[in-house]
Amino acid sequence: MKRTHGFSFLCFLESLKPPQLLTFGFLSYVGVGIALLALPFSQAQPTSVVDNLFTIVSAISTTGLSTVSVSDSYTAFGEFVIFMLFQLGGLGYMTVTSFIILSCQSGISSTRRNLLSLQFSLPQGFWMSQFVRNVVIYTLACETLGAIPLYIEFARAGVPQPLWSAVFHSVSAFATAGFSLNNNSLEGFRDNIAVNAAIGVLCYLGALGFIVMQDAYYACRRKSYRITFTSKIIILMTALVLAFFAPVLVFCEPEIAHLPWPSRICVAVFQIMSASSTAGFNTIPISTLSAASLTLIIVSMVIGASPSGTGGGIKTTSLSALLGTLISTVRGRIRDVTFFKHAIPYHRLMSAISSVTLYVIILWSGVFLLCLSDRKDYLQLIFEAASALGTVGLSMGITAALSTWGKLIIIALMFLGRVGPLTLGLAFFQTQKTAAVRPLEDLVT
Repeated sequence: MKRTHGFSFLCFLESLKPPQLLTFGFLSYVGVGIALLALPFSQAQPTSVVDNLFTIVSAISTTGLSTVSVSDSYTAFGEFVIFMLFQLGGLGYMTVTSFIILSCQSGISSTRRNLLSLQFSLPQGFWMSQFVRNVVIYTLACETLGAIPLYIEFARAGVPQPLWSAVFHSVSAFATAGFSLNNNSLEGFRDNIAVNAAIGVLCYLGALGFIVMQDAYYACRRKSYRITFTSKIIILMTALVLAFFAPVLVFCEPEIAHLPWPSRICVAVFQIMSASSTAGFNTIPISTLSAASLTLIIVSMVIGASPSGTGGGIKTTSLSALLGTLISTVRGRIRDVTFFKHAIPYHRLMSAISSVTLYVIILWSGVFLLCLSDRKDYLQLIFEAASALGTVGLSMGITAALSTWGKLIIIALMFLGRVGPLTLGLAFFQTQKTAAVRPLEDLVT
């Protein structure tokens, strides 16, 4: 009987389409996380089921929003559970399981290969087996190197358990999770250049994505290898967001106008980095920022990171496809959509338009529902919804004060933001007769 049940479960998994299996995997993580955080030795003080669910989904989706204090509400074991969940959430459950399988055998099944292609939006020219190994090695190397300067600075600042805090924040930064053991995030290190730089580099390394870094590595090692157009677009769009938005905060934000110029620049660059990489750390109270600065941060959160990175948002590649469509339409060349003189394939345009449209629908549906469930300032609710769906984790301070329904709405937005609105839509509405999901190819045909 056990064998029959095991066989039936395997048959069930094989019958699921890639988007459905991807969704099922994240849901299974939620179930395991809830069970572990419900244990008495996981909680330093009694925490409700809704708050535990909120924390678990926030960790798996690498968001960082929390209705309770992680350090005050959970024991060392509870903190470790949260730590492992956002580590797994950042890597992606299929990457972890594929790495384990690759350690025991020489290849990956076609189903698992399709899932990885769906999750990471792989361009052409990458070998899957080698890619998965490099993902894990690259992740652990970055997190280890990032923890070293953090440990030095945390120990110097007298932070309790500096080694654990350094590892926790390093992994949280690379996974763009935004979880912190400090109740005020990194506000205590506002002027610490070393901490700001370490966290910023880790966030960007995770947000840019594994493919971009592997692509850059090959370009450095092989003279004949040229970095793909996709990687160029990801790097360019990420740099443009920082270059355009950070100076606005430097010169226009009253909250930091009294600070010395080095501190003012550091704060502005860090906050735009945190929003655009969807990391969710902050070095100044977000609730004190002006409406103009909050608007810029919301836009940064919506744009988000790259399709193969650990961050959320509509993705930089989707934005480039939309900008290409806009420019080509204005020029009267709608049948020949290009971006920086490179043709954008039709299926890539449709994917970008569909994902962004669904993203906007979900975002404003979430805002509408939050307006019904909680009587808060409208800008606060928009900011909270954008942060949840973008898996960012920044907040104007209303997360813990949300009603039970409000918390459940944010939970749904975080889950949708991590799995991906388009992926989730395909998971439930794609029929068996629909063609198999194609990996998103390079923007160059």
